[in-house]
Amino acid sequence: MAKVTIDGSEVDVPEGINIIEAAKAADVHVPHFCYHPSLTVVGQCRMCLVEVDGMPKLQAGCSTTVKEGMKIHVYNDKVDKARKGQMEFLLINHPLDCPICDKAGECPLQDYSFNFGSVTSRYGEYKRTYPGMDRTPIGPHVVQNMNRCIHCTRCIRFTQEITGTSELAFFKRGASTEVGVYPGVPLDNWMSACVTDVCPTGALTTREFRFESRVWNLDSAESVCNGCDVGCNIFIGQRNGQIFRYRPRVNPEVNDHWLCDYGRFSHERYETDRVVVPKVRRDEYLGISTWGEALEAIEEQIEKTTGDKIAVIATAQMTNEEAFLVKRLFIDELGAATVDVMVDPIGPIRMKSRNGWIVGTQGAPNFRGVQHVGVGAKTAKTVEQLMTEGADGIDVLYICEAGFSERASQPEVIANLRKAKTLIVHAWENHPLADVADVVLPSTIFAEKDGTFTNLQGRIQRIHQSYPPKGQAQPDLEILRRVGFTLFPDVEDFRSADVETVFDRLSENVAAFHGIQWNEDGSGTFAASSIT
Repeated sequence: MAKVTIDGSEVDVPEGINIIEAAKAADVHVPHFCYHPSLTVVGQCRMCLVEVDGMPKLQAGCSTTVKEGMKIHVYNDKVDKARKGQMEFLLINHPLDCPICDKAGECPLQDYSFNFGSVTSRYGEYKRTYPGMDRTPIGPHVVQNMNRCIHCTRCIRFTQEITGTSELAFFKRGASTEVGVYPGVPLDNWMSACVTDVCPTGALTTREFRFESRVWNLDSAESVCNGCDVGCNIFIGQRNGQIFRYRPRVNPEVNDHWLCDYGRFSHERYETDRVVVPKVRRDEYLGISTWGEALEAIEEQIEKTTGDKIAVIATAQMTNEEAFLVKRLFIDELGAATVDVMVDPIGPIRMKSRNGWIVGTQGAPNFRGVQHVGVGAKTAKTVEQLMTEGADGIDVLYICEAGFSERASQPEVIANLRKAKTLIVHAWENHPLADVADVVLPSTIFAEKDGTFTNLQGRIQRIHQSYPPKGQAQPDLEILRRVGFTLFPDVEDFRSADVETVFDRLSENVAAFHGIQWNEDGSGTFAASSIT
């Protein structure tokens, strides 16, 4: 460790890190454009200039490493003058189009212009432009506006160092230098939209979010991507219950600063008709009902059968807490002989963490967590058998998500599952499997509930509710609690659906979770998070 002084504050930092990272320990922000903590240092933008006692000139904070006893000045008159000069150079050619730029509101150039820019320019009114390059699709997801580019090379370094695909490069020279793709080589790698995250201006934006919403109109919640089993940390940006975008949330151990395109745009699957009320089949007609009527119908069917005639299909999209209530209700209390879970294969999807590459192969976030809870450990029939051989001999088939597999919408699979005398389905969308059910319970998507997922590393990570459920829909945790309480009102586990309370009971009663507490750290990952 090295003891350094930054703007009068003495801090201990690891020796050898650069000044930008060291300043964070003193809660001091060093302005910068080209520097990115997960990319190589190039020292191009010169916004991070700082004064170091004993050095004759200002030093670039990104390329200067700290040593014992250093005295660093991030903010003083000399440094401010240099930054104002650099901002004047950058703003000579930058267009004044913040009102129509998607980056407005979260743009470092906009923020630094306010702090270090000038209302006048010594250059004049003429600005260099790139005719025909102000709205250029350079890949399936990315649109380029070269007029806004400040030549920081973050996007170029990303494609060279992270994906290794090198689609982007500098072309031409001097004042005509431009960033572009090679002829016939579009920006089409599996993490292509990450260049819009690293871009410090609006030069690169995503086609899907372009002109959709102002960022300051969006509410943001921390969550975990449910596209695969990597468990990338994300921010969900939504307004009035409509998801507009996912953004990567930094977690060095999982996805670092990155997010794959599949996961980033997977929220588009939720732009569909939602199931918002319970439904019960009467006289061959599936009609709207109250929650009370739906629960009574379930109670009536379950009370006149036995455990060996009950089958449950869980889903790898459910949280650990929901899986625990499935185990408590159907395995421990009802003694169901068939309780299983399956997951669709995907990818493989590669994700770069600080410790190397992680490869996701499952098309859901929590298959391991559901299994760790005990679902599928001992089952008379597997989900595969129910889908292919049929649910003959089953009195009650309880499905925890209509879309538990992509194959669940196939007519032959639906016909096989419908062979059960009574079919009960949780559904958040109008799904073909829900159309043939006897009882449909309106559930939620993962963005509408709290809980935890277990990723392929065995890391338990928290998801937060982004907005309330639609209509009368309820999270699966609450639905299972209501069903459990209806059948077993004296059982303690069915009296509360508070996620923290259920997690505490989970850690007490399930061997794989013993010793794991709810005390999550700032990354959303629990302190004791390794499950094998």
